[in-house]
Amino acid sequence: MIVATFAGADGLALALRECEAARVGPIETYTPAPLPDAATGSPIPLIILCAGLLAAALSFGLQSYSSTVAYRFDIGGRPPLSWPSFIPTTFENAALVALVAGFVGFLAINRMPRLYDPIDEAEGMRRVSSDRWVLRISSDDSAVLERARALLMTLDPGLVEELPG
Repeated sequence: MIVATFAGADGLALALRECEAARVGPIETYTPAPLPDAATGSPIPLIILCAGLLAAALSFGLQSYSSTVAYRFDIGGRPPLSWPSFIPTTFENAALVALVAGFVGFLAINRMPRLYDPIDEAEGMRRVSSDRWVLRISSDDSAVLERARALLMTLDPGLVEELPG
Protein backbone atom coordinates (compact mmCIF):
# COMPACT_ATOMS: atom_id res chain seq x y z
CA MET A 1 0.00 0.00 0.00
CA ILE A 2 1.25 3.48 -0.91
CA VAL A 3 0.11 6.45 1.19
CA ALA A 4 0.72 10.00 -0.05
CA THR A 5 0.05 13.07 2.08
CA PHE A 6 -0.78 16.47 0.60
CA ALA A 7 -1.01 19.87 2.26
CA GLY A 8 -4.16 20.97 0.42
CA ALA A 9 -7.23 19.85 -1.45
CA ASP A 10 -5.89 21.02 -4.82
CA GLY A 11 -2.86 18.74 -4.62
CA LEU A 12 -5.00 15.78 -3.61
CA ALA A 13 -7.54 16.46 -6.38
CA LEU A 14 -4.76 16.61 -8.98
CA ALA A 15 -3.19 13.40 -7.66
CA LEU A 16 -6.56 11.68 -7.64
CA ARG A 17 -7.22 12.61 -11.28
CA GLU A 18 -3.74 11.51 -12.37
CA CYS A 19 -3.91 8.20 -10.50
CA GLU A 20 -7.37 7.41 -11.86
CA ALA A 21 -6.17 8.18 -15.39
CA ALA A 22 -3.12 5.93 -14.90
CA ARG A 23 -5.28 3.13 -13.43
CA VAL A 24 -2.81 2.29 -10.70
CA GLY A 25 -5.20 0.38 -8.48
CA PRO A 26 -7.94 0.88 -5.93
CA ILE A 27 -7.73 4.43 -4.59
CA GLU A 28 -9.10 5.84 -1.34
CA THR A 29 -8.89 9.37 -0.01
CA TYR A 30 -8.95 10.58 3.58
CA THR A 31 -9.74 14.27 3.98
CA PRO A 32 -10.67 16.77 6.69
CA ALA A 33 -13.39 18.21 4.40
CA PRO A 34 -15.11 17.14 1.17
CA LEU A 35 -13.17 17.70 -2.02
CA PRO A 36 -14.44 20.75 -3.93
CA ASP A 37 -15.39 18.83 -7.07
CA ALA A 38 -16.39 15.61 -5.35
CA ALA A 39 -19.62 14.03 -6.47
CA THR A 40 -22.24 14.43 -3.80
CA GLY A 41 -25.16 12.21 -3.25
CA SER A 42 -25.75 9.54 -0.71
CA PRO A 43 -28.09 6.56 -0.85
CA ILE A 44 -28.96 7.05 2.84
CA PRO A 45 -32.01 9.32 2.25
CA LEU A 46 -33.41 6.76 -0.20
CA ILE A 47 -32.83 3.97 2.32
CA ILE A 48 -34.64 5.99 5.00
CA LEU A 49 -37.55 6.81 2.69
CA CYS A 50 -38.02 3.22 1.51
CA ALA A 51 -37.78 1.81 5.03
CA GLY A 52 -40.24 4.37 6.39
CA LEU A 53 -42.79 3.80 3.63
CA LEU A 54 -42.51 0.02 3.91
CA ALA A 55 -42.89 0.17 7.70
CA ALA A 56 -45.90 2.49 7.40
CA ALA A 57 -47.57 0.19 4.87
CA LEU A 58 -46.91 -2.92 6.97
CA SER A 59 -48.05 -1.26 10.19
CA PHE A 60 -51.25 0.06 8.65
CA GLY A 61 -51.87 -3.30 6.95
CA LEU A 62 -51.37 -5.24 10.16
CA GLN A 63 -53.73 -2.99 12.09
CA SER A 64 -56.32 -3.11 9.32
CA TYR A 65 -56.14 -6.90 9.09
CA SER A 66 -56.34 -7.39 12.84
CA SER A 67 -59.34 -5.10 13.31
CA THR A 68 -61.35 -6.21 10.23
CA VAL A 69 -60.52 -9.90 9.80
CA ALA A 70 -58.58 -11.53 12.61
CA TYR A 71 -60.23 -9.94 15.64
CA ARG A 72 -63.34 -8.12 14.58
CA PHE A 73 -64.76 -6.32 17.58
CA ASP A 74 -67.49 -3.70 17.64
CA ILE A 75 -66.39 -0.72 19.72
CA GLY A 76 -68.97 2.02 20.12
CA GLY A 77 -70.64 1.31 16.78
CA ARG A 78 -67.58 2.33 14.74
CA PRO A 79 -66.90 0.62 11.42
CA PRO A 80 -64.36 -2.24 11.48
CA LEU A 81 -61.87 -0.23 9.43
CA SER A 82 -61.62 2.84 11.61
CA TRP A 83 -58.45 4.11 9.96
CA PRO A 84 -57.99 7.44 11.81
CA SER A 85 -57.13 5.54 14.97
CA PHE A 86 -54.35 3.69 13.08
CA ILE A 87 -52.46 6.84 12.04
CA PRO A 88 -50.47 7.55 15.26
CA THR A 89 -49.20 3.98 15.52
CA THR A 90 -48.43 3.86 11.80
CA PHE A 91 -46.41 7.06 12.05
CA GLU A 92 -44.50 5.89 15.13
CA ASN A 93 -43.60 2.56 13.53
CA ALA A 94 -42.53 4.26 10.28
CA ALA A 95 -40.34 6.76 12.15
CA LEU A 96 -38.72 4.04 14.27
CA VAL A 97 -37.92 1.76 11.34
CA ALA A 98 -36.68 4.68 9.20
CA LEU A 99 -34.35 5.80 11.98
CA VAL A 100 -32.92 2.34 12.53
CA ALA A 101 -32.54 1.77 8.76
CA GLY A 102 -30.74 5.10 8.39
CA PHE A 103 -28.33 4.27 11.21
CA VAL A 104 -27.62 0.74 9.94
CA GLY A 105 -27.34 2.02 6.36
CA PHE A 106 -24.83 4.68 7.43
CA LEU A 107 -22.70 2.07 9.18
CA ALA A 108 -22.88 -0.33 6.24
CA ILE A 109 -22.07 2.28 3.59
CA ASN A 110 -19.08 3.55 5.57
CA ARG A 111 -17.92 0.00 6.39
CA MET A 112 -18.09 0.65 10.09
CA PRO A 113 -17.19 -0.29 12.71
CA ARG A 114 -13.70 -1.04 11.51
CA LEU A 115 -11.50 -1.11 14.56
CA TYR A 116 -8.16 -1.33 12.73
CA ASP A 117 -6.84 -0.67 9.27
CA PRO A 118 -3.15 -0.83 8.30
CA ILE A 119 -3.35 2.79 7.10
CA ASP A 120 -3.75 3.82 10.74
CA GLU A 121 0.01 3.30 11.10
CA ALA A 122 0.83 5.91 8.41
CA GLU A 123 2.47 9.11 9.60
CA GLY A 124 0.20 11.22 7.40
CA MET A 125 -2.95 9.87 9.04
CA ARG A 126 -2.10 11.54 12.35
CA ARG A 127 -3.24 14.95 11.08
CA VAL A 128 -5.79 13.95 8.44
CA SER A 129 -8.73 15.09 10.54
CA SER A 130 -7.32 18.60 10.90
CA ASP A 131 -5.20 19.74 7.95
CA ARG A 132 -3.75 16.89 5.85
CA TRP A 133 -5.17 15.32 2.70
CA VAL A 134 -4.22 11.66 2.20
CA LEU A 135 -4.40 9.38 -0.84
CA ARG A 136 -4.11 5.61 -0.49
CA ILE A 137 -3.34 3.20 -3.32
CA SER A 138 -3.61 -0.50 -2.54
CA SER A 139 -2.42 -3.36 -4.70
CA ASP A 140 -0.90 -6.82 -4.34
CA ASP A 141 1.25 -6.26 -7.45
CA SER A 142 4.62 -4.65 -6.66
CA ALA A 143 4.96 -3.33 -10.23
CA VAL A 144 1.72 -1.39 -9.87
CA LEU A 145 2.88 0.04 -6.55
CA GLU A 146 6.20 1.13 -8.08
CA ARG A 147 4.32 2.80 -10.95
CA ALA A 148 2.06 4.51 -8.41
CA ARG A 149 5.05 5.68 -6.35
CA ALA A 150 6.76 7.13 -9.44
CA LEU A 151 3.55 8.91 -10.46
CA LEU A 152 2.98 10.31 -6.98
CA MET A 153 6.55 11.62 -6.72
CA THR A 154 5.94 13.75 -9.83
CA LEU A 155 2.92 15.38 -8.10
CA ASP A 156 4.92 16.89 -5.21
CA PRO A 157 3.34 15.25 -2.16
CA GLY A 158 4.46 16.20 1.32
CA LEU A 159 5.14 12.60 2.27
CA VAL A 160 4.99 9.23 0.52
CA GLU A 161 4.97 6.07 2.62
CA GLU A 162 4.83 2.41 1.74
CA LEU A 163 3.08 0.22 4.25
CA PRO A 164 2.29 -3.48 4.33
CA GLY A 165 -1.30 -3.91 3.57
